[in-house]
Amino acid sequence: MKIEILKQAVMDSRDGITISDNCIDDNPLIFVNPAFERMTGYSFEEITNINCRYLQRNDRKQPELKIVHNAVKKGEYCLVTLRNYRKDGTMFWNELSISPIHDENGAVTNFIGIQKDVTPRMIIQQQLRDEHQSLEKMKIHFEQLSIKDGLTGIYNRRFFDTQLEIQCKIACRNGDSLTLAIIDVDHFKSFNDIYGHQAGDEALIRVADSLNKSFQRGSDFAARYGGEEFVILSNGMAKDQAALYVKSLCQRVRDLRIPHSASSTGYLTISIGYSVHTFGPLHPSNVLLAQADKALYVAKERGRDQFFSL
Repeated sequence: MKIEILKQAVMDSRDGITISDNCIDDNPLIFVNPAFERMTGYSFEEITNINCRYLQRNDRKQPELKIVHNAVKKGEYCLVTLRNYRKDGTMFWNELSISPIHDENGAVTNFIGIQKDVTPRMIIQQQLRDEHQSLEKMKIHFEQLSIKDGLTGIYNRRFFDTQLEIQCKIACRNGDSLTLAIIDVDHFKSFNDIYGHQAGDEALIRVADSLNKSFQRGSDFAARYGGEEFVILSNGMAKDQAALYVKSLCQRVRDLRIPHSASSTGYLTISIGYSVHTFGPLHPSNVLLAQADKALYVAKERGRDQFFSL
């Protein structure tokens, strides 16, 4: 009676149930229940007396298959989720558990396999992973937007204002020097009038890229201050080093050789006002900014395409 109940339970189970013969080479299936036939589309006669690897077809490079192989080899239980394929070629996710059956001497004679079609669950999990990745990408994107200039890709005014305060506090604590350079693209309104705003945007991108590649220290950075103005903040430079550095910035932009008919050189140039300051406890950040701004005004009054420091 108990055997009949067990048999009925196996035949009526909604999960696919298989039995393989471990005493025969290649461990072929010797029994499948109706649920397994419905799940795979294969009939009992088509899929017994052969190994069930046909369910993976050519999709054999699944790491989980090695887990199953090792479990069978060692006569152990395992639980994996595999990509399987029905008779009509459609793929489904199969949660497979196999359990060994031992004889009275402890030898493994058979394996019972329980198969569950978990395709809906796997689709939902993949959708959740995709949504999570999309949210992470959006988060990174918006974080970048909050500190990066949308046109040039370098840091923006908001990031500069925050970093200036931080760097000034560090310099005050350590007694270090900070160099702040304010950079203005010469005759940029005329450039836009002559060549158009798209050319103007492209010129700003090239200038920003050149400035952004000029650093000698990992803590240095450039930011777009607004319009055609840029700023560079650097720590640890002496006044003579700063002078050589800003001079090289002017030359870097000249070397871009961006044509500008309204410029005395025939090419786009920049003017730089800079300040080098060694900080103490009574030196706020606006001192450094005010000095660099005044120096820029002098550089422009003197004819542009040059640098100046107070």
